[in-house]
This record gives sequence, structure tokens and C-alpha cells, in this order.
Amino acid sequence: MENSNKTMLKNGKRTKNAVLIWLEFIPFWFLYQGIRLMSLKMGYALNRVLFGLLFQFDAKHRTRAISHILHAGMARTSEQATEIARTAFISFGNLLAEIIKMDQVFKPEMISFRSSPESYERAFGTHKTNVIVITAHYGNWELAGSFWATLSGYPMVSVMRPFSNPLIGKYILRGREAGNHQSISKDGGMRGLLRALRDGKTIAILADQHAATREGGIETVFFGQPCRTHSSPARLHLKTGIPIVPQLTRRLDEKGHFEFIMGDIIEYKPTDDRGKDIRTVTQMYTTALEKLIAQDPSQWLWAHRRWLNINRKP
Repeated sequence: MENSNKTMLKNGKRTKNAVLIWLEFIPFWFLYQGIRLMSLKMGYALNRVLFGLLFQFDAKHRTRAISHILHAGMARTSEQATEIARTAFISFGNLLAEIIKMDQVFKPEMISFRSSPESYERAFGTHKTNVIVITAHYGNWELAGSFWATLSGYPMVSVMRPFSNPLIGKYILRGREAGNHQSISKDGGMRGLLRALRDGKTIAILADQHAATREGGIETVFFGQPCRTHSSPARLHLKTGIPIVPQLTRRLDEKGHFEFIMGDIIEYKPTDDRGKDIRTVTQMYTTALEKLIAQDPSQWLWAHRRWLNINRKP
């Protein structure tokens, strides 16, 4: 079959053929099984070596991450940016170990909170309600959904982007989904999210990556630079009035302890200008995530092409 060994296009998006999927999956499977048998400490140590090597040899993503850190003003020198980027690579490796060990080692009592009183009260306090959680590819974002649902008592629905490798995706989702946490595809997900909110569920949306205009992207400013951000959280908030809570899950150590960091709650009263309202709310949670990430930038995924004015083709 023509192009059988190449990446192909499906519905305008690149998809991987079966050969490439299996070539990626086989080493992942061995790594997965090995880490399952290790202690979490040993899993961290292994991935620290593997992702340290990846940082050295993956020049494309290393260079991109360093340039983004400088672009965002998170470092003054190339040396400082390089150290943040290296730590971010290791953080991503730690995430892999944590995903694999999720059901073995993580307990709700390993989560602490850093939050404004109002945000904590609305999410976990005596007057808690379901909320729209806006989070980022930071620390352990895979942990947040199930633990949020467990700690709040509200079932969680999160949006997922289909995995380019479905075999690896199947294993990753084992740690993400539980009885009180479901994932839905981002393709056509607005209807499902609206239904979940109206059913009294909390929803979580990763809102820190580039959004194409066809996906409802709104131009915003992030770390002082132009970018395009998903507007679905703003649309859902304006339609339902359910508050938005910006949140990150920060890794505290290599013993499985994490911190839920929550920014100020976002509640916006709509005006007669819906377009302006959507842009305003989208910028509000973009700025909120920026403030949280800036507190410790070493756990964010800096290699992603977030901005419109750097590392992006016209």
C-alpha cells in the first residue's frame, strides 16, 4: 500500500500508521512494565537519567524550550534558561513515572493546598459547588482530575486530545480515569461539557496550549507575548455562570507529595457585547495561569509552541 510506512493524513490531521505505532509502543511497554515493578524512587531515578539524556540529544526541543523561556522573560541569561529547561524535561520524566505508578502509591492525604480562601471554599469547603477548573501542562496534571473529584465529592469530566499513538494512550488513560473521573474528546466536546456542568459535575480543561482559530482560539497575551487561547472555558462560564478556578498541581518532592495551587476565582457578569465578554474572560484565565506558572516555571512544558511570534510558521 502506498505510503504504508509514513505518517498519513486523516481529516486534515497527521495520523500514524500501524508500523510506527508499534515501533513506539514496544519500548514504551517495556519501560512501563519495568517501572511498575520498581519503587517510585527508582522510577524517578531511571527517568531522570533517560530524560537527562533526551535533553542532551533532542536539540530541537531543547533549543525551543530555552528560546521560549527567554521569550517569556523567565530567565535573564541563556545559562539560566538552560537550567530551567533541563529541569522541565526532568519534570516531564517524573510525570511518566507517576502515571505508571498512579494506582500504587498516590493517596489523597498526599495533597496539600495553597489557595485563596474563596477559591478553596467554592471548590472544597462547606459551601462547595461544581466549578470549571482551568489548568496547564504543569507538574502532574494527570493526577489532578481524579484527586479533585475524590476531595471535592463532585464527579469530574476532563477534555482530552486524542493520542497520536492509541496503544500508548490506552495505558496513559488507565491512570487518568476512575469511577468518578471521565474523559471526553476535545472534538465536539462543548456539548458534553455543558451537559456535565448542568448535571452538577466539575469539568477540567487544559488551557495553556496554542488554539487554532477553527477551534475557537482567541488572541490573548501570555507572559507579555501574543498567543491564541481556547475560548471554550469562557463560553461555558458565560452560558452557565459556574465559576472558573485556575489550578496547577505542583510536585513538592520525589516521595509523591503534591500541592494544589489555586488562583483567585473568576466570576464575570456578562454585558451586551458577547464577543468582548469572551475575549475578556479568556484573557482573565490566561493571565491567572501565567501568574501561577511564574511562581515556579521549572515544572511547565516549555517546549510547546505557545506563542504567535516565535517558533511558528506564518
